[in-house]
Amino acid sequence: MLTKRLCLLLYTAVLAIASVFLFVKIQQRSLIIQLDNHNLSAAAYHVTLKDKNTIWDVTQAVEKNKKIKNVQIHFQDKKNKHLTYFFGTGSFVVPPMINGSFFGSGTFNSEVEVAVVGKNYEKKLYEPKDQEYLKIGKKYVPVLGVMGDKYSSQLDKQIFIAPSIEKSKKLIANNYRIIIDGKKALNKNILKTVLKAKTVEHLKQKHFLINQDSWILDHFQELLMLAVLFILLIFGALIWIIGNINRNRSFLNLGKEPLQLLFEEWEFYTLLTGLGTIFGVMGGMLITELTNYIPLLIYNMVSFVLTNIFYILLLRKRVISLNRS
Repeated sequence: MLTKRLCLLLYTAVLAIASVFLFVKIQQRSLIIQLDNHNLSAAAYHVTLKDKNTIWDVTQAVEKNKKIKNVQIHFQDKKNKHLTYFFGTGSFVVPPMINGSFFGSGTFNSEVEVAVVGKNYEKKLYEPKDQEYLKIGKKYVPVLGVMGDKYSSQLDKQIFIAPSIEKSKKLIANNYRIIIDGKKALNKNILKTVLKAKTVEHLKQKHFLINQDSWILDHFQELLMLAVLFILLIFGALIWIIGNINRNRSFLNLGKEPLQLLFEEWEFYTLLTGLGTIFGVMGGMLITELTNYIPLLIYNMVSFVLTNIFYILLLRKRVISLNRS
């Protein structure tokens, strides 16, 4: 019996560890999706202006408005998908950096344009002394830092440029794809009013009936595997009941009350699966780089409760059946 109990504990622990790895995979996938999208969130807006305003007009309208805080604006080149003119105000989301730094607040009101590049450009940089430069067209642009992560993404191919004041006053904003994203969700109507926009819409969707940025769609494979883990937990409960049929029958034959047997069996099962879940989750968290533990804990708690409910209902039915036979 001791061997069976150890097997149940280890079985539950292994499934719990597997759930940790799946949530790490979800975390990695979410990061790559964001980096592939210029480090923009799914709540970013695509803006089209009514008038021929310059990039300077747009950025100043945002910077001076107290209702729009902590945002980044991307003016994406329609002819070169790897080139973006960048503006930020407040505390905007910064992409992961391999070296150097991202744009600071003073960068956007400068007489000199500077760039931050993806890691694919790292070996193409020119460094005569202490400053790195990237050749764009016929001129060299100072580079503040190199973006990237241990995962490969479309961000590796991107060039972000904070244009000089002079240049931003010459560039017509509508000649670029204007994307604005906030650290927190932005109000569509406020954006439309402040920017005097023709349209303010979320980024276009490509999937029929399913949002392009649907979290379920993006993580379908991982969610499917989490469902499989839950089914395996149910399967473990079923095997545990079947494996103890003869033992339960002998206890009932010796005069033990069905309700008492039901409670004792549930008590053992809950203790073993509870310890297995705790050990598995804690062990998985120690050997992985999971940053958000709440979804993992919720999943395992819900799985534990539902599995126990299934176990009690099935065991009750089995005990009643054995008592009548």
